[in-house]
Amino acid sequence: MKPFDISLIHRLADQLEGIAKDIKEHVNSPDELQADIQRISSITGSLESQAQAKKAGSNPSLTDNNVR
Repeated sequence: MKPFDISLIHRLADQLEGIAKDIKEHVNSPDELQADIQRISSITGSLESQAQAKKAGSNPSLTDNNVR
């Protein structure tokens, strides 16, 4: 089980921001847009994996002095 990696979340957010800026400034064709959409899908997949990690129990939590 992988722990929740906040530095990874920050890097992915920075990448999303960069892609959004690139779309606004440089996209001139449907092919360029499709490439950016694929990059966004990949990043959101990584973010979803991190979000699901807690549900899968990879991050233990302390509840009533019991680690779960």
